Amino acid sequence: MPSRLTALDDLPDGTSRAKVLFVDMDGMRWDKMQQAGTPNLSAVGATGQFGPAYIQDNAIAGTNSGPGHSNLFTGVWPDKHNVLDNSFEGYRKSQYPDFITRAEGLRPELSTFTTLDWTPLNTYLIDRPDVKLQQNGDDEQLTDRQSTDAALAVLKNHNPDLMMVYLHDVDATGHSLGSDSADYIDAIRRVDAKFGELVAAVKARATYHDERWLIVAATDHGQTGFGHGGDEHTSRQGWILVTGPGIPKSSALQREWRQVDIMPTVYKHLGLPIDPDWGLDGVAIGTESTDPFDTVQATSGVVDEPAKPSGVGGWTTDLPHEWSRIDKTPAGSGVTEYRGWRLMSGEFWATSAEGPGRGSFVRGRDVIAVADPDEWNDKGDPASAGAVFDSTLTTPWLSVDGRSGVQVDYLSHYKQVAAGQPQKAEVIAEFDNGVRRVLWCADAANGAAFDVSKAMQLVTEVPDGARKVRVSWHLIGGNNGYWAIDGTRLSTP
Repeated sequence: MPSRLTALDDLPDGTSRAKVLFVDMDGMRWDKMQQAGTPNLSAVGATGQFGPAYIQDNAIAGTNSGPGHSNLFTGVWPDKHNVLDNSFEGYRKSQYPDFITRAEGLRPELSTFTTLDWTPLNTYLIDRPDVKLQQNGDDEQLTDRQSTDAALAVLKNHNPDLMMVYLHDVDATGHSLGSDSADYIDAIRRVDAKFGELVAAVKARATYHDERWLIVAATDHGQTGFGHGGDEHTSRQGWILVTGPGIPKSSALQREWRQVDIMPTVYKHLGLPIDPDWGLDGVAIGTESTDPFDTVQATSGVVDEPAKPSGVGGWTTDLPHEWSRIDKTPAGSGVTEYRGWRLMSGEFWATSAEGPGRGSFVRGRDVIAVADPDEWNDKGDPASAGAVFDSTLTTPWLSVDGRSGVQVDYLSHYKQVAAGQPQKAEVIAEFDNGVRRVLWCADAANGAAFDVSKAMQLVTEVPDGARKVRVSWHLIGGNNGYWAIDGTRLSTP
């Protein structure tokens, strides 16, 4: 029998026609799901969006359950919620509560329900739903059965508005028998079947046709061998499924959605307000991009890079309309994919060298701009022969006529190391009257630096006589670090 923090009979009657079922499936690898076949997840995903969703590497936090679930439940990345491992030590709970508890505070009349067996989630993360079940049993197959049965009873006999079901079988099997085992494939199929039961129960409700259901499923992390927590592609490759009113029906993910997008998606569906002061990192799934880089198709495959995992995207030398690039990096030198600023998918970049923090540019999404002399130098070591990586990426001209100031917003993932080759980075504002200003700079001669997925905002005054401005990102150096940017916006507020 389950050990209950509260009981099913305590669940109040729901008040919302908009309802949410969120199924949190621990430790389920996307590539192994393709091998297993997931008929229930695939059928539901075909009515909405379903695909990979990458998580951070160890530059922010390990690919562990604590950070992964916290991403899902708080709508922010680990550098904000501060859950860095499974201890939950340092969790900024008052600032970033779980989305179910925050929903209860916004609309107490909502009927909210959770069921799970991994005790730390109940102890540290999930705070105050109306009913919070803690399942206990001899193994995770049993406790998953208990959680599923409890949720089925809620769907049949009660009127929930927001419910979460946690399934543990796949993760536990991976740890005990390995994620490359036939047993892991069997566990995926068992969890897929339980998901099918839950969706069938939603549709069997007598009131279903009068209700608006959002169905969400996701995993907290992948696995590599018997474990996770590292920077490997298979550990960082999670996935997301979402379907319901307002969700584009494209089967595959329309954009590069992330774990932090689940909270704003749920809130949009329930009509709950999101306060900008919460500092959420996510956006509601279905939100259209306004990033100029995303107007470019980064589809080129590897040239000099080693073979990559399937589905990681590509790269291109193309640029958005009226953007420009000056490459002074020697033609034919180094790795073709990185011979200057290039646009590419974040996972194409991250899988070029797992470990040095590339996988933690989590706030960049879809197509990003990358300047990476470290990767460029991996073919032939041109820096040792005196060759220099030198590339400048520049925005279109923007009118500043009659304006007093210019503001530059962008996301930055910048790394320099003190040892080895030199490196210097600059953000430069250039006005049409000849005035040139360095708005930001970094130099490896001054020591190591690492700005991890950082939101940047730079401002400068418009000089007398200027009518137009453009901004450049310039990186020069040898075999040192890298720079990635995204979400660029030039404005005259």
